[in-house]
Amino acid sequence: MASFFSHPLIAVVALLGALVFVHELGHFLVGRACGIAVEIFSIGFGAKLFSYRRGNTEYRLSAIPLGGYVKFYGASPAEVVPVGVEGREFFRANYWRRMATIAAGPGANFLLAAIAFAVLGLSGISHPPAMIGDVLPGAPAELAGVFPGDKLVAIDGVPVSRWRELEALVSKSADRVMKWTVERNGQVIQIDLKPAAVEVENALGRRVQIGRAGVSLGIVPAYLYTSKKDGWAYRSGIRTGDLVKSVECPGLGVTRATPGFGSFVVGLRELISVCDTSINIEVVRDGVSINIIGAKVDRGLGSIDNSNRFVFSKVREFAASLGVEDAQLIVWPDPKELSVFLRGDRLVRFAGKQFEGVFGLRDLVIENQSPVVKIGVIRDFREIELDLPLKAVDSQQAKGRVTVYTLPVSLLGQPEEPAPVIEKYSGFFPSLTYGFEECGRQMVVIAGALAHLVSGEIPIKALGGPIMIAKVAGDSAKMGWQSFLTSLALISVNLGLVNLFPIPVLDGGQMVLFSIEAMLRRPLNDRAMEFFHKLGFIFVAALVLLATYNDLSRFWKSMLMALVGEQ
Repeated sequence: MASFFSHPLIAVVALLGALVFVHELGHFLVGRACGIAVEIFSIGFGAKLFSYRRGNTEYRLSAIPLGGYVKFYGASPAEVVPVGVEGREFFRANYWRRMATIAAGPGANFLLAAIAFAVLGLSGISHPPAMIGDVLPGAPAELAGVFPGDKLVAIDGVPVSRWRELEALVSKSADRVMKWTVERNGQVIQIDLKPAAVEVENALGRRVQIGRAGVSLGIVPAYLYTSKKDGWAYRSGIRTGDLVKSVECPGLGVTRATPGFGSFVVGLRELISVCDTSINIEVVRDGVSINIIGAKVDRGLGSIDNSNRFVFSKVREFAASLGVEDAQLIVWPDPKELSVFLRGDRLVRFAGKQFEGVFGLRDLVIENQSPVVKIGVIRDFREIELDLPLKAVDSQQAKGRVTVYTLPVSLLGQPEEPAPVIEKYSGFFPSLTYGFEECGRQMVVIAGALAHLVSGEIPIKALGGPIMIAKVAGDSAKMGWQSFLTSLALISVNLGLVNLFPIPVLDGGQMVLFSIEAMLRRPLNDRAMEFFHKLGFIFVAALVLLATYNDLSRFWKSMLMALVGEQ
């Protein structure tokens, strides 16, 4: 059943059908309530499959199941209406009744979005938690004393539980000292942090300045890279690719679990500072659990305190002194893959340039425009250079479709997201309140994007059409009903806002014409109305053709592959 609804054609029929049907139902219900006679209310378009008449209204089921339409009697003064409908024609309704009837279509889309968000609120919404997964070297967070595993409790006295809240507060605080309240090992710690001001390109393709703390959500797993052949780690039997599960001091009976690389190094240093005997390290190597007895280390290294005076760079320095690092830059290709790499190669240069960590590598990859680059790796404790063909990928960005070149290889110690925070609203009114609030937030965001599109700040290539909607519908359906419902809500808000554009054939254009008539105190003549409607039709048709062209330029390769049966 799930695979049936995840088919792009079925998904787009379900999504667009629901959106357009609700839109037209809004017109129908409010028009009836305002005393306007309805001639036809159809579910679907095209050839009539089935119909029945009740009063003066014909109800239809039509062949093309993409929504429906409503037709009111007397849409123009020249239209002849049957006996019994006189006086209830659309053109005879007063200004406010016509405005309410037309506005009800977009309003119904906004209401549908709010209800969809409310259902999501009732079922529970997953949010990434405000948990520090990693601290970037030299970043403001590291200098301030933030550690991996710290849980944000509040920022400047404002309670924080979700990563989105952390990002929003930090991005607005460039070069301003913030007061972070974090929970670490059961203790609450106060940290003063000043985010750096950086310039980035936002989702709308505009260059903006934001604050950046230098923390990431993903927890760096405790996969290890042994950087020194004569180091403590290698001599103890640790090898590149080992995944540490725990460290233990048998003499004291103290064991520290290691859910991430940071917790491994912190726990290791803590035990070294108090343990008189060797330290046991449990690792998983090639799927097999192994117990390694680590050689004794000088106890004078000292223990880590929980104050913000001790920074995570000291932890990295300590690990490096033992000849061990995290494995974020360690190549770990599948044996079936054809690659110039070997398992355990550590990336150190890209296109002849050194970089700092995985984010530095990412920046160089994004900047690169060459399909083949020189890449430096550490193999068997010495650096070598390789010629690496990159993988070309078409990427849709705000400025249009571009080709980017990515690393065609798997890296071992990639960050893993922590368990999400579930935001759940119990009860009808709390969930509905959330639904309307979220609908309002999305209306502001989407209206801003549409305004930037009209002003030219977002290139017209970013405009999507029916193929894009089909792809979104199919992809979201594959991810489950919650993802599909989210897509439905967002597209419903889009549909409602676009219909308010002052283009004659759209609802917004009709409302403008009614307002002009109200100011003139007379209806526009037939010639003017015909001109406005023709102009609106040409504009909308051009917009649809442009959006379809953009869709085809984005997806023609994948559509061709699907047609010939390639995966």
